[in-house]
Amino acid sequence: MRRSATAGALALATIAALFTGCASDTGAAPAGSQNPLAQVKAEDLVPKDIVGRGPNGVKSGTLDDIKLTEAEVNQAKQRKFRVGIVMQTMNIEWSTEQVRAITDRLKKYDAEVVGVADPNFDVQKQVSSIENMIQLKPDAIISIPVDDTATAEAYRKIGAAGIKLIMMDNVPTGLKYPKDYQGMVSSDNQGNGAVCAEALAKHIPQGGTVGVLDFGVDFFVTKERMKGFVGWMKANRPDIKIKVAEFLDPANSGKDAGNFLTANPDVQGMFTEWEVPAVGIDQALRAQGKTMPITAVNIASDVAADLATGGNIKALGAQVPYDQGLAEADMAIKVLLGGTAPNWLAFPAVPVLQNNVLQAWKQVYHQDPPSQLAEACKSTEGCG
Repeated sequence: MRRSATAGALALATIAALFTGCASDTGAAPAGSQNPLAQVKAEDLVPKDIVGRGPNGVKSGTLDDIKLTEAEVNQAKQRKFRVGIVMQTMNIEWSTEQVRAITDRLKKYDAEVVGVADPNFDVQKQVSSIENMIQLKPDAIISIPVDDTATAEAYRKIGAAGIKLIMMDNVPTGLKYPKDYQGMVSSDNQGNGAVCAEALAKHIPQGGTVGVLDFGVDFFVTKERMKGFVGWMKANRPDIKIKVAEFLDPANSGKDAGNFLTANPDVQGMFTEWEVPAVGIDQALRAQGKTMPITAVNIASDVAADLATGGNIKALGAQVPYDQGLAEADMAIKVLLGGTAPNWLAFPAVPVLQNNVLQAWKQVYHQDPPSQLAEACKSTEGCG
């Protein structure tokens, strides 16, 4: 989802059962506590197992399922495979890291990236991008849909053209495994929602109220994050009341958040499903002269800086886009060599708190944190 333009400016019974017991301490911090997450170890927030299920309710496979043998690597090098990438946007670090990882990994197999399409969240542009990519006749395409339903017919054309398809995060509506696509990689999105719920709950007193700014579009991963958040709350903090507002355009999420906060003055904390609407909530709070704990999914420069310096962002549940990109590349090569890949492969959630933000950045991006983030952390007590 799109990076905010203000990046520099910010220095359910079955589901419930899945989450019961995730937390070692589900209560809120005592009144007067400055940061109830200060002494929490991030690893203690990670659910014991992959919480969610993939499309059609499948369990996650493992990295061993897509590991290539030395013989397969040598065979791939001889074949000189060509792979196309069709993203949803390239305006966020999640996307740039996916592409970087796919490119890095394919070099290991002497495979070529024939092109990277950026439709910038425009359905028609993505449909055209898919059709154009098919014309390049790659051996495989790795992609994430902008809209699960509106792009489905375009994605069906990939298999019809004899091209292998590996999905990121979502599977377009009606596509069947392994006929139409040969594997999908994501994070444990329900797990990330659970991480955000547990962290936010520590800021909320008994009987308190939280708000959720929910993406009102049929998008598998965001709905999974919502399930994870609500499921954990129902299982561990049923005393907390949850109010929900929807937004449709990420660029207008700040306005939607402002309207919701004005109409619901009892809200004491907010959750949203990725970093862009989290920035929107933060902007709305600042415009109203308020402070409030926010949790969200994804670690990006803007929200990481706000978290590090003690702003409204209090915790994040992170994906691992670089690791996901490596897995997607391996999947593509595996199926091109005649092997099979899991219907769904998920990576565990990575909790990000103020006390581990620099370490988490390295884990997620396989790179040192940006200098601005490192400097901000140096000047903030409890940041690490």
